[in-house]
Amino acid sequence: MKSFIKYITENIRPPLLLLLILFISGQLVAQQGTPLSDRLKKMAKAGSTREWIDFFEDSTIKATSIFKDYKAAFDLANDDEMVVKKVKKDRLNFSHYRYQQYYKNIPVLYGEYIIHQEPERIVKSGNGRLITGLNLGNTARVSEQQALDAAIAFMGAGKYLWQNPEMEKELKRQQKDPSATYYPKGSLVYAPSSNDSKFKPTDYRLAWFFKIYPDQSQVMAKNVYVDALTGKVIHNVNISMACSAGSGTSAFNGTVNISTEFTGTVYRSHNNCQATDLYVYNCGGGGASNTYYTDLDNVWGATELTRSATQAMWGTEMTYNYFNGQHGRQSWNGSAGDMISYNNANAGSNNACWGCTGNSAIFYAGNTNSSTDDWNTNDIVGHEFAHGVTQDEAGLIYSYESGALNESFSDIFGEMIESWSEGINDYLVGADRGAIRSLSNPNAYGDPDTYLGTNWYIGSGDNGGVHINSGVQNHWFYLLSEGGSGTNDLGQAYNVTAITRFKARLIAYRALTEYLTSTSQYIDARRATLQAAWDLYGQCSQEIISVGDAWHAVGVEAQSPAYTQNACGNYPANGTWVQAISTTYGGNGCATTITPSASVVYFTARDRVRLLPGFTAQSGSNFIAYLEPCSSTRWRTTGEQVIMSDPEKGIKPPVAVNVDNSGELERLAQEPGVEVSPNPFAQSFILTINAKKEGKAQIVLYNSYGARVQRQAGVNLIKGVNRVTVDGSALASGMYMVEVNMGDSKLVKKVIKSR
Repeated sequence: MKSFIKYITENIRPPLLLLLILFISGQLVAQQGTPLSDRLKKMAKAGSTREWIDFFEDSTIKATSIFKDYKAAFDLANDDEMVVKKVKKDRLNFSHYRYQQYYKNIPVLYGEYIIHQEPERIVKSGNGRLITGLNLGNTARVSEQQALDAAIAFMGAGKYLWQNPEMEKELKRQQKDPSATYYPKGSLVYAPSSNDSKFKPTDYRLAWFFKIYPDQSQVMAKNVYVDALTGKVIHNVNISMACSAGSGTSAFNGTVNISTEFTGTVYRSHNNCQATDLYVYNCGGGGASNTYYTDLDNVWGATELTRSATQAMWGTEMTYNYFNGQHGRQSWNGSAGDMISYNNANAGSNNACWGCTGNSAIFYAGNTNSSTDDWNTNDIVGHEFAHGVTQDEAGLIYSYESGALNESFSDIFGEMIESWSEGINDYLVGADRGAIRSLSNPNAYGDPDTYLGTNWYIGSGDNGGVHINSGVQNHWFYLLSEGGSGTNDLGQAYNVTAITRFKARLIAYRALTEYLTSTSQYIDARRATLQAAWDLYGQCSQEIISVGDAWHAVGVEAQSPAYTQNACGNYPANGTWVQAISTTYGGNGCATTITPSASVVYFTARDRVRLLPGFTAQSGSNFIAYLEPCSSTRWRTTGEQVIMSDPEKGIKPPVAVNVDNSGELERLAQEPGVEVSPNPFAQSFILTINAKKEGKAQIVLYNSYGARVQRQAGVNLIKGVNRVTVDGSALASGMYMVEVNMGDSKLVKKVIKSR
């Protein structure tokens, strides 16, 4: 049998551009995902893992019953159940179903999954983490009180918030519940006994869970997990999310407008002018206190004390205005929850914190009595309340990589709140009182700008380096916003085209609120922002390319399931799918044989499929090779060039092929094709689609910037010639790309709407 070599050209991207994608070589730099079960492989695109699945466009998956319909495919056992905890429809009309995993009717910590449904009710993707293979009992031997005693002993604080009558009273007011209390109430969960972020089922234990709030700044509030069989603390996670310490002074923001409450005799630091109440309390240099700042004539700032109060009030209001005006979000929790700032607290402490006093922010007084030494600059105030947004949405646990992402999102939105309120931003965290971190140059403050590069922290201090390692995503955001080129710490050249901070912040917010989960790592943040950019700006837009280029610049690359895969063996006897992130090889020094079968053998990759000596497809085989859309391609480093498909230059898209024993190539009985008429068109045009089999198709129109402007899903096709009328009356005049997706083939044509 004669072997052969056949190149497969790249996928088509709208608009028609000649794009060079460079082949990636080198070491793995990010965590790999869990391979899909055989059944899920038949539903998912190349490169999918159980943590991140892209489903085929013609799937019939239902977001409301996916884990019932495909329970075994997700490796879930009889005792496992996935329960919808939240369904959110975003401003693009996508629906996002957040599931929580239960085992024997008890929640599994970090077992979370999000299913994303497009406006046409097509399930686009899913992501999250499942803890499968659990084999545990559900009966506690240790009582709730015994477990709480162990948790309090572990905390070692002298006093707790439930022992502070003023704070207990305030909590009842916040929650509008006379029985509300900080006193910990235990609940049973399955929790890991290891904090290594591997989430192995053998590490899980039945545990009592408590939220414990100390009434002092030296001990951070924590979620504490106590083994329900042994009574030992096995896991803990900080609730408090504090900024790094620093020093320095600078000027205020000058004269600002603030809103206050008039009691009939004085004005006080309570802004009740919108659906969300904004409170700023005066701690007087001590612990949390529910004492208002007051002023007689509502012209604040005559003293150092009231200048600090004005700063905190304005920063809190600007934070509310940013999230409401830019993202349509009411307060930190999205539902008009009180925004509470404890100001001028714990004199001599250089810090600020979210969660140290429940769902509120506290800003410390620094080392002097000067108001400019307080930790309440606009970007720091925004930073702390952004922790509340993260808490309510993704819930990123405050340790190691997930904690670094948590801190980074707060730095990002702190800077964007500074930009929103002041018209400019400096990409420096806390610069008005002395910068402590930089998004433009993290190395200048001892933080990394490259994943696993210079200054990357690998110890357990700082909750696993949450403030230090935040520099990687911080720098990603800066490059995405402002652009840049150079060589990173891994020796990789990069060149990022700026998309502006206004677009970058929309991508970051969507990734945080719609795609990330509590255990997300840097590799997940890359995928989430790519998905967000796709949703906002289109599958092949400059925005999505810049997102990928910026992640490459900071050393975060897709690594799951592998860069390349060499398909050795007999097919379909050993399976019908061969998938790889970068390149799929057939042959290449080993025997690859495709035999005739009713099953289709798919070779898929994001950059290329290469059929090399050692590959043989016997006559009558049903073999298809294709590539993924440009949104998922590898990003530029050094290596071999690949040219994407461009029909205008005579480069054809990939086609299905049969190969007989002599090595000659012959097309399948009917090559799929599509024609457009009339072109240009005025109101509508007809697609003549030559389909090789019966099925459903979707028709998508992209504008000249690559953004999706129209979609028609569920188009029924017969085998052979089909004619479909597309209504373009709502489109503006200009050039468009029409993509016909028929499952295993995608065809693109240029179409022009005349004036």
